[in-house]
Amino acid sequence: MQEKRWLESDAFIGSAMVDSISAPQERILRWLGGFSPTMEKAWDVTRDLSLPGISEALGVVRSALNSPLSKLEEEGLVFKRKAHVIGGGSRRRHVYHLTDEGRQLLEGLAEEEQNEASNIGTLHGTAPQLGHTHGRQQFAEEVAEQMREQHCMILSGLPGIGKTTVGGLVSEHLLNSGLNVRWAQVDEFTDVHALCQQWGLKGPLPNDTHALAEYVVQKCKNEALVIDDAHLIHERHLDSIQSLCGLLDEAKATHMLMIGREPLSFPGAPLRIAVPALDAKDAALLLGQSMDETTRIHIAESLGGHPLAIMLHEEGTPLPEAGADIQSYVENVVLSTLDASMRSGLDHLVMVPMPIEASKAFDSDVVGNLDDYAFLRWTSGLEKMEVQHLVRNVRRSAFDEETLRQLHKAAVVHWEQVAETQEDRVILLYHRIASLDDGLEAQLEGEMDRLLGTHSGAFSVLLEQAIKVSVNPSHLHYLAGKVALERCEHNHAKRHLEFIEDAGESRHIALGLAMLEGRVSDAEELIEAGLNSAMQGDANKMALAAASSRLDDRVFGQEDPTLGHDVKHYLSKVDLSGEAPDKRSVVLVAMSMIQHALALYEGEFTKAQRMRASLAGISGLNEPLVQGMEAKAQLSAAKSSEERAIGVQAMKAAIEIQTNPMRADALQLSLIEQLIEHEPVEAKELLDSLPKPPTVASNATQHRLNARWWTCTSKAQPSLRRIALREAIAQHRAAGCPRAAKVLETQLHLLL
Repeated sequence: MQEKRWLESDAFIGSAMVDSISAPQERILRWLGGFSPTMEKAWDVTRDLSLPGISEALGVVRSALNSPLSKLEEEGLVFKRKAHVIGGGSRRRHVYHLTDEGRQLLEGLAEEEQNEASNIGTLHGTAPQLGHTHGRQQFAEEVAEQMREQHCMILSGLPGIGKTTVGGLVSEHLLNSGLNVRWAQVDEFTDVHALCQQWGLKGPLPNDTHALAEYVVQKCKNEALVIDDAHLIHERHLDSIQSLCGLLDEAKATHMLMIGREPLSFPGAPLRIAVPALDAKDAALLLGQSMDETTRIHIAESLGGHPLAIMLHEEGTPLPEAGADIQSYVENVVLSTLDASMRSGLDHLVMVPMPIEASKAFDSDVVGNLDDYAFLRWTSGLEKMEVQHLVRNVRRSAFDEETLRQLHKAAVVHWEQVAETQEDRVILLYHRIASLDDGLEAQLEGEMDRLLGTHSGAFSVLLEQAIKVSVNPSHLHYLAGKVALERCEHNHAKRHLEFIEDAGESRHIALGLAMLEGRVSDAEELIEAGLNSAMQGDANKMALAAASSRLDDRVFGQEDPTLGHDVKHYLSKVDLSGEAPDKRSVVLVAMSMIQHALALYEGEFTKAQRMRASLAGISGLNEPLVQGMEAKAQLSAAKSSEERAIGVQAMKAAIEIQTNPMRADALQLSLIEQLIEHEPVEAKELLDSLPKPPTVASNATQHRLNARWWTCTSKAQPSLRRIALREAIAQHRAAGCPRAAKVLETQLHLLL
């Protein structure tokens, strides 16, 4: 009663009441005081105001908050209500706020000392948001000091031992010393480009590994690069990520830290540091002050100083026997307290391959309860969640094959209903494959175009998983080979080629591989074999594709004495006698466009004009396609500066009316190629206005545009010249243009 009378009197709030609250109560007041009073009546509130959020922020188990929170409620300083926690499931949960008296008391508390560094580094990526930590500061400082001296090192340890926490503390020390930190949280679908994007590197990112490494060095020199959960990287992408890390280590320009469970195999990482268990006294601090110190230390020792095991411990539950491992403790003690509903919800959640929104969980009603049990870990912005890896691993290991399959089948039904984003489609495909769903090949082929542009790394992993469970995986190997070619990964394309049984599919991948590896004579032999052995309709497609590739197989301004002969040879193989009328028209237009481009290259402008007139008769004189061809002809035929200026204006007008974005980009690249030697400033402005090329192209035409964009970039941006030339070479090869690649290789060698 005495304390309540003091609260009613402003004169005593800054003195006696301040002295009356305990240290845990003060920490709670300071934490809750960081949130606006408007949250007190909001329907949606942040998880930071719930019991799990407060627990993580203060670095203690949830049960340790019961006593100080209850006393704060009794004294009228804190009140509790139910609200919907943003992203935390469908059920309302208890959240806590300061009362007016609590805020008034908080104002009277002495301000915490702030150690402001004058030169703080910049953080890129989603590093963990650390609450109060115990017993890790000195260890983290030592690791940070060693990291400053190393260019590549590994931080390893048991699941739940605190590797990410230590990595976060190391990052804080590096940031405080003025070093920039780039943090990536990876999973089994992360490829080398997704890794770099998490590091905050903006596209377009090169596919060529050496070009990418040089780009990273240029953008991240003397910075710290962190890869958390590195053990999750799928074998499909491990080689490319290892290669990048190896090149970065050789360059000695960055400081890399790999965090994960052993075994971790990364080149150039001689220093491996294992994260130890917490000292018993430090570990006991996780239990708060609701029990005596002797009991807390006994619990900490029984749980081996393992932080997550201690956070999962519930007061009154049995402790493990001496010598028992943490995994068996989690399975036999921690999980045994769950009722059937929560266990079912947990079982479905452990099957998800990546963090998801709580609203899309199989049973979102149990998310709040699982969070209260500390079973969940959240992304840094609290948008998504997943089961703690220790709990996930323990639970998954308890399932037999039939149980796993049934859980995946249930997940297929669920994700068919909730899948909205491309990432959701990846999860759905993952469950389809794991449940041995019918028609996998058709489903993967149907999703290929949709996912290749943005999630090719995940899609390539899904194909590998499907191949492993397929009885007859020949066509899946073909799809995987196609994906590898689009990603410029010749080693993976070669690996899949060995298992393709269909002759046509095998020839397709073999041809792309020969082009990608620059084996021109092998590629020509494969083309001829296809022209002579395929059905006529397929032969016509191959002839047009070969003629188009050969026409583009040169760098702008390069003389090629055999180009005309080769293009005409391929076109001579086209036979329209068996084509249906609608297909015949399409083939004729394609042939006319190729012949028109060849006429411009050979300077036969009258012949080119006749072809445009013929096309205009088919598609109409004002068609954007014909106007673009007319503008290209004007610019190609220009001999004086005045004629060139007229041609430039015609090209700009033609670009404006294009309805096909890819054709508009092609025309703009043609304009840039014409201008870059004479009007470099205008050319660079036009290049900057173009959409950046996608990291993964979905067809040969896009690869050619990418190659031309990178070639122009090598001239417009001297600082990126070597990087751009390397990538232009890779894109030309992927487009089926090995001669152009060879010309650029000569230019690159002069720079090395």
